[in-house]
Parts: sequence; structure tokens; C-alpha cells
Amino acid sequence: MEKAEKTPRNTPRKPPPSAIRLMPRGLASLFIAASVGRLSHLFPRWMSVRIESKHQITSSQLMVIFLLSQSGEMTMGQISQMLDLTPRAITGIMVGLEKQDYIARRKDQKDHRITWVQLSTRGRTFLKVAKPEASKAFTSLFDVLTKKEQIELVRIIEKLTDHMKSQIDEE
Repeated sequence: MEKAEKTPRNTPRKPPPSAIRLMPRGLASLFIAASVGRLSHLFPRWMSVRIESKHQITSSQLMVIFLLSQSGEMTMGQISQMLDLTPRAITGIMVGLEKQDYIARRKDQKDHRITWVQLSTRGRTFLKVAKPEASKAFTSLFDVLTKKEQIELVRIIEKLTDHMKSQIDEE
């Protein structure tokens, strides 16, 4: 049995979040950005290990399936807006889902520029298996937070996301 490598004593440690109060504004902003960066880097890896590899589906494809399960039928434009993805990215996701026969697409009868998407029978069957497993994985991830912390986390993420989008739109 191999022994785990020990961390050298002189390895720098992350300051606790409370240290932000004592930091100059610029340094505090960098500290926050580093934390957000770590999370945004780790979350896709976590998704890959816990969900994607088990179901041979990307997290984006899974989000589309979950959206369609809640809404029934949506346009590709609506899905694009809900997931904050470009129409081109949505098209790529749809191609993958169509290859697996998880969705069905159809052109709008009145406006052929609009494409409607819904889950296929195979997509609904897949959802019956994947949804409980994904729910269990997400629950195990977020159970480390109290309900109050979960609500606050979502509030802060949404606030920051809206602010970032407005700054991008200004450019």
C-alpha cells in the first residue's frame, strides 16, 4: 500500500474567507475571483465524474433534458436563453441529443426559422433513470450547506451572473 504524500510544512495555505475583511479591496477581489475560479474549474470535473461518465451524456445535454422535462416543448431560442448559451452551442447540443434519439425537433408551421424541441420516448425513459441519480449526486454535493446557505449561495450567484452579463452587454 502506497503512503499518501505529505504536504510540506512551508506550503502556503488559503486564508479563511473572513480574512477578506482585512484585505485591501483589490486583493480581496482577487481572492474572491480565485475562489470563483476554483469552483468553476472543479464543477465540470465533478459533473464528469459523478454524472456524465455514468450516463454517456454531457452536462449541457442533461440540462436540456431536464428543461424539456419541466416545460414539455420549447424553442431552441428559449433553451438558448434559459441556459445562457449561444444558438450555435445549442445546435451542437441538439445534434448530440438527436443522435442518441433523446429529443425530437420540428419546424414551426408559421415561422420556419423557429425550431421546437421535445423529449422523445427514449429521452423520457433515459430521464427516469438519470434524474434520480443526478438528484442524489447534487444532493450529496449541496448537503454540506444548510438550507439558508443554499438560498444565499443561489442569490449571490444569480446577482453576480446578472452583473457579469450586464458588463458583457456594455462592451
